[in-house]
Amino acid sequence: MRQDVVLDRSRWRSYYPLVVAALVGAGCTPRLTSIAPVDLVPIPADSAAGWARAFRPAAPLQYELRWRFENRQGRSAGRATVRYAPPDTVRFDYRGPFGRSGSAVVVGGEAVWAEPEGDFRSLIPVAPVFWAALGVTLPPPAEAMVYGRDGPRRRAWRYVDGNEAIDFIHLREQSRFLAELRRDDRIAGVADVELAAASRAPVGAVMRFPADGSRLSFTVTSIDTVASHPPETWIREP
Repeated sequence: MRQDVVLDRSRWRSYYPLVVAALVGAGCTPRLTSIAPVDLVPIPADSAAGWARAFRPAAPLQYELRWRFENRQGRSAGRATVRYAPPDTVRFDYRGPFGRSGSAVVVGGEAVWAEPEGDFRSLIPVAPVFWAALGVTLPPPAEAMVYGRDGPRRRAWRYVDGNEAIDFIHLREQSRFLAELRRDDRIAGVADVELAAASRAPVGAVMRFPADGSRLSFTVTSIDTVASHPPETWIREP
């Protein structure tokens, strides 16, 4: 089944995560204001796992993206293909300017391999933000404290694991999904995702990373549901 997404170029800029390690520099962006709700209460981990499951596609998917990266030093753009296998595996293949390209396979928060080797490693610490930008959320870590609140307009939940906290917010009436990762109470990355109202599939997303002063965005040009991905999808090419 194919979902063709109408692009709103005035709102969404293109981007793709794999290019950041190669392009990121000492940019400067306005200070981010935390989206973290102040009214969350402790909830059972099973409840949050169920909420997360609603944002985790059950079928293998293939996304086609247009991405854009910006920082103080400049900007770059290109295309990418993302292949997803439930519950937590993706392969990224990106194409950028001047013939630059790369690939990576990620399982949960772990990079199985990346080519070029350095391009994806620096992104793993903010993996929950990238997953959220693709409209996917993972369950809470086994030892995490879990908080949440569910209302008619907003469902929000949080995992706290040691010095790390991640918030997810679904704004139902706006068809938006927000995510914020913090370490030691400092924002590591945020995602603001536009969702298709009927399917909750991502239409586009904007991500910001204060440490690098960078901004990455993408539009989803299509999403295909596939029966399965070939086994060689997950193998590094020689």
